[in-house]
Amino acid sequence: MELKSYQQQVINDLDIFLEYLQKYPTPALAFKNYWENKVGAYELKLDGSYSGMSPYKDNILKTPHVAIKVPTAGGKTFIACNAIHSIFSTYDSSRPKAVVWLVPSITILDQTIKNLKDTNHPYRQKINSNFGNRVEVFDKAALLQGSGFNATSVKEQLSIFV
Repeated sequence: MELKSYQQQVINDLDIFLEYLQKYPTPALAFKNYWENKVGAYELKLDGSYSGMSPYKDNILKTPHVAIKVPTAGGKTFIACNAIHSIFSTYDSSRPKAVVWLVPSITILDQTIKNLKDTNHPYRQKINSNFGNRVEVFDKAALLQGSGFNATSVKEQLSIFV
């Protein structure tokens, strides 16, 4: 399964933003410069409207966060599977590779865990190909029991916590 052109554009934009994160000292400054170069400076107008991108919200201090907005059925999960590779390719390869994968409902939680654990599913196949088949997907129960999860495993594989 390959990315559609609009999905590939999302990954391309993410790659460019990741370059900004390497270039600027804070995520807020990287965000500001990225969006100024892409759509122009943020300007709040007297009538309450604005142009440009609103300022970065540093919800978790010094930890970059990215939101990918794609219409319903636009392939957000597959985009995320590809984005993991972009993100970890940007940083020192010796750092542990762990992903916290948040979902909005129990139904999507169950579906996501099932698909990411299934080595025959296109999502998992993409992640496996990007990480040399060194991938483990953990649900809450497995994490609480410590099943297959330890400091060594996080250093040696991509660990996805759903």
